[in-house]
Amino acid sequence: MALRENRGSREFDKFVADGSGDTSLRVTTTTAVTTSASASGATVEDTSAASASVVLAKTDVEGKSRIGIQIFNKGSGSTRNSTFKVYGSLVAEPNASIPTSDWTQIGDDISVDASSSAYKAISTTPVKFIGITGQTVHASDISTCDIYLMAD
Repeated sequence: MALRENRGSREFDKFVADGSGDTSLRVTTTTAVTTSASASGATVEDTSAASASVVLAKTDVEGKSRIGIQIFNKGSGSTRNSTFKVYGSLVAEPNASIPTSDWTQIGDDISVDASSSAYKAISTTPVKFIGITGQTVHASDISTCDIYLMAD
């Protein structure tokens, strides 16, 4: 018997043999539960600060395979251009300070000019927590930002 071109029309594809040799129906389940987080008016430190500001505290994204992040840099003027870094952790309860030895940077730095925004999609291997830091490119000018995250 020749197979049809359309895989969905093949009746036998929905049946599988179980351990005893009997035939059973193949069932697939999915979840549509999403996780979201945001931070409004978060301070973005200047380069003279000891470390970058945590602009999105640790957020639980366990079991999610896609993460979307939108960053709005609210500062004005080129001295408030900012660099953001996304960190991930597999530690059960990572240190709230980001970055520490519990955290690893995911992907490249995200540069966002003043009065503009950036959207980044992260398709990642399993990660339990995510956090974001930000720092301006100037030695004495701070900025603010709004961060939105959605994971599914």
